[in-house]
Amino acid sequence: MMLNHINHPMLIYKDCTLGEIIIVSTTSLIILTFIFSICTKLLFGYVWPGYLIASALFFFVTKLMLSKLQKLKYGKPYGYYRHLLIKKLSEKGLIRSRYLTRFGRWSVRRLLS
Repeated sequence: MMLNHINHPMLIYKDCTLGEIIIVSTTSLIILTFIFSICTKLLFGYVWPGYLIASALFFFVTKLMLSKLQKLKYGKPYGYYRHLLIKKLSEKGLIRSRYLTRFGRWSVRRLLS
């Protein structure tokens, strides 16, 4: 009998997998760089101070976002939000789901004849 934990990605930091950490850190770096470089370009006429400010705040913002993600994932099974995202995107027709899905209401009543 194989353990169920073997089939799931290993949690690395604050109950987040490596893929989630990469996604969170990449998005925070892109957003910080974009916002601060535009602000410093408008205020001072240079873009590089924005890159420096973004790189200085990168670690702290990433740590804050990972702690929020940890609280969001608390008590949910493995892959819950991934499954929810795939389900919503397939409902909108943006992707095709690899999984069998059922749309509608479930009924637990039996018809008695």
